[in-house]
Amino acid sequence: MNGHRAAVVGLTAALLAASPAMAQSRPTPPVETVDYVVRPGDTLVDLAVAYLNRPADYRQVQRDNRVTNPRRMAVGRSLAIPVALLRADPDQARIAGFRGAVLLTQGGRAATPVQGQTVIEDAVLTTGANAFVRLALSDGSHVVVPSNSRVRLSRLRRYALNGAVDHALTVEAGRAESRVTPRRRPGGFVVRTPVSVSAVRGTDFRVSFNDDADRSATEVIEGVVEVDSGDGLSEALALADQGVSSGAADTRLLPLLPAPALNDPDAVQSGPAIDFALTPLDGASIYRGRLATDAGMVDAFAEADSAPGAARLTYPELADGAYFLRLSALSGEGLEGRSTTYSFIRARNGVGGLAVGSEARDKRRFYRFRWEAEGEGEARFRFQLSREGADGQPEGPPLIDQPGVSEEAFTLSDLPPGVYTWRVQGSRHRFGRLLQVWSEPQQLRIGR
Repeated sequence: MNGHRAAVVGLTAALLAASPAMAQSRPTPPVETVDYVVRPGDTLVDLAVAYLNRPADYRQVQRDNRVTNPRRMAVGRSLAIPVALLRADPDQARIAGFRGAVLLTQGGRAATPVQGQTVIEDAVLTTGANAFVRLALSDGSHVVVPSNSRVRLSRLRRYALNGAVDHALTVEAGRAESRVTPRRRPGGFVVRTPVSVSAVRGTDFRVSFNDDADRSATEVIEGVVEVDSGDGLSEALALADQGVSSGAADTRLLPLLPAPALNDPDAVQSGPAIDFALTPLDGASIYRGRLATDAGMVDAFAEADSAPGAARLTYPELADGAYFLRLSALSGEGLEGRSTTYSFIRARNGVGGLAVGSEARDKRRFYRFRWEAEGEGEARFRFQLSREGADGQPEGPPLIDQPGVSEEAFTLSDLPPGVYTWRVQGSRHRFGRLLQVWSEPQQLRIGR
């Protein structure tokens, strides 16, 4: 960024810090240039052939820099070359990883990508529900396209002059998360939506587009992002922990919400479904959780949003193992806030299929209580039987309380008439934890 442009950005940042008003008139930008220091043997003609769009463009560089002889220049002299004249050759990206229903469209055909596959300019990445794809750019930057998104790689270029990379994405639907390494001028990184343009030199940020609301959201985790309306009418500078909500009629700079917290972060997920209770966060409209097998969320495999206003996230069945949950909250303006990551253990432990049968043998009545263990690993059981009172609650301590049952059944005989409640506790050791869970109480009526 040249000195004049840096001054404009600095002034804009100062104005934004002093006033909440975000709509601004954009001044006519100066011509962006990049400096080149003349080396021994350089001529303007040779430089144009090697680095410019057309050999004849050397004449504009000659006029702008007042070079008397294009074939003879002083070594060490600095030339200001307009960026618009520089040749940018095609660059490439690659598929660093993906999971779920991902479609890569390029070269006129659409197919499931392959790990390490080369991705070229104008390719489109589309993800389905609970699908993720991670894109590695040539300079070490990474882009994650989460579930239910469509992102076009609208520009993948590298400047011949100094190897600086210039990349642009277009979020046509859904979201894109970018971690961008610092870019050398005249390179850059831009993310577009139908209603906004977000530009950076190096930072960690997210961009999403809500087609129904016709609004985009840009959230900055690290660094600085310049966001404009796309038509040059308004712009905003967002710093870390700030976001920009952009629509056709307005552009608003807002603080990001802090990360939400789990109510019981040490709890083992042992139920039929994965269920996380969160501490309600002021200003949160929706809570978002992403599951992965690694803390960096490189191998993410599921994502869920809460119901509006509900501080709870649920996921379907999940195999036993160690996992990670990344939590964030969305404000009413659709800006996703800061995130925090928790580790958790999934170890299914349940007792289901409860039933009781009876039979008469030798003038006695036998009652056989049965159940089914749910989960992996050896389980032990505790059987309890209580007499039920008129209020539907157990009368005093259990009549039978038998721990250490190894079978999925327990037999009793000669129970007097009455109403009883029985339940079973399942216990097992998994991942260094003692897991214990009670079944739902069951009622047994014995008549006279």
